[in-house]
Amino acid sequence: SLPTKKNKTAVSSYSHAVLIGNDPVLIGERLNPTGKPKLKEAIKNGDINYILNEAVKQQDKGAHILDVNVGLPDIDEAVTMKKIVSSLQAATDLPLQIDSPNAIAIESALRIYNGKPLVNSVNGDEESMSAIFPLVEKYGGTVIALTMDGEGIPKTAEGRVKLALKIIERAAEYGIKKKDIIVDPLCMTVSSDPESAKVTLEAVKMLKSLGIKTSLGISNISFGLPEREKINAAFFTMALSSGLDCAIMNPLSQLMTDVYYSYRVLAGKDEVCKDYISYVSSAPVKESVTGSEKKDISLEYAIIKGLKEQAAKKTVELLESESPIDIVNSHIIPALSELGDGFEKKKVFLPQLLTGAEAAISAFGIIKEKIPADNVNDDKAIVIATVKGDIHDIGKNIVKVLLESHGFKVYDLGKDVPPETVLECVKRTGCRLVGLSALMTTTVPAMAETIKLLRKNVENITVIVGGAVLTEEYAKAIDADRYCEDAMATVRFLKDFYA
Repeated sequence: SLPTKKNKTAVSSYSHAVLIGNDPVLIGERLNPTGKPKLKEAIKNGDINYILNEAVKQQDKGAHILDVNVGLPDIDEAVTMKKIVSSLQAATDLPLQIDSPNAIAIESALRIYNGKPLVNSVNGDEESMSAIFPLVEKYGGTVIALTMDGEGIPKTAEGRVKLALKIIERAAEYGIKKKDIIVDPLCMTVSSDPESAKVTLEAVKMLKSLGIKTSLGISNISFGLPEREKINAAFFTMALSSGLDCAIMNPLSQLMTDVYYSYRVLAGKDEVCKDYISYVSSAPVKESVTGSEKKDISLEYAIIKGLKEQAAKKTVELLESESPIDIVNSHIIPALSELGDGFEKKKVFLPQLLTGAEAAISAFGIIKEKIPADNVNDDKAIVIATVKGDIHDIGKNIVKVLLESHGFKVYDLGKDVPPETVLECVKRTGCRLVGLSALMTTTVPAMAETIKLLRKNVENITVIVGGAVLTEEYAKAIDADRYCEDAMATVRFLKDFYA
């Protein structure tokens, strides 16, 4: 039988969906360059690392969706949007809100987006609707509809609701359902219009009564006023009480997140107050946005979040006070272990695992440069390789760095290495110690084939094996001499082997 159609408003990433309507949804606003000079420079200069760092900070603070806006003069917005959306999807599993008035830029993102995105935005002007609705119909997605048209923004709540209904009716002509439209009744600054908040909140209530989902850019309300966070937090509370579904806001503002978690308790949306208790237990008592932005990050954090440049920079800093081996053991391996555990528990997904590995490799590169060349003893050598069919080499790379830091000569053949290549290296170098790695169960036979070839063609060969899928029993079954459960076990074996 055909699946039953569900009347749910949702957006998704490649890993999970965010439902809109049951619980307030936080849309992180910090990837919009308006009023953010550092972000503007990062977008202009292609500083992806800065942008990714802003993204993961918002995720860490509880954002459910990230707004992405790259609208700056003198850049190719479509090219830039595509590049940044692609990079963000590798670093975070949060759904994205594609934010642009430029239909070409929106389409460049929709073509490569993994999941069901949130498109921001369309308005009641025919030119906007005829440009945006075909994209939403073609690529899928949920769209934010602004209650404005060529005549401006209606001054009354009734006028904004009427315009919203017109947009929803027009969208239906493209096959876009009411559930896939979120209406933004627009809040204008109260500093120029004292009635602005009242009209907007009344529109939210009216739309709610009609079963229409709503969104607001919260910080617009306080433009031009001092200490804007105070106004924003009060308005956010009022909007949530009026039934607001989505808030575009700053998740790094403790005052705003205080409101969110407190509201959910009082509205009966936080069972036994568990989210609130977790929040207040982990959040610092007083953390300003400025302090959060300036807070130093650890090497472990950089690796887990896949921030390559920060990982390299932090490694350079740590080398001033710690030895290379201590950095590997105390910082890099624990971070990779956390990623691996998360992957096994399906809390971390493949793109995050890969970007974390790349960040670790950037740290390894810095560490390797600090290992003295004369520290390596060519007489104490090993050939290492990830076997044919397996492209995962982070474990092998850890082993390599640790062995070199302990003075061993390493012939690294890389990943996806055929048995014949391993044999050729053994014959060429005269090395009689080989280390083989496999992460995938399906490549263990290739490991067995490599060992069989070495045994047949080389006398006195010693083969050690390791990798996530290997066990002591596996190692014996494929005729390996030793199973090493981790990188340090490999170091200890080589020390005994060459003693």
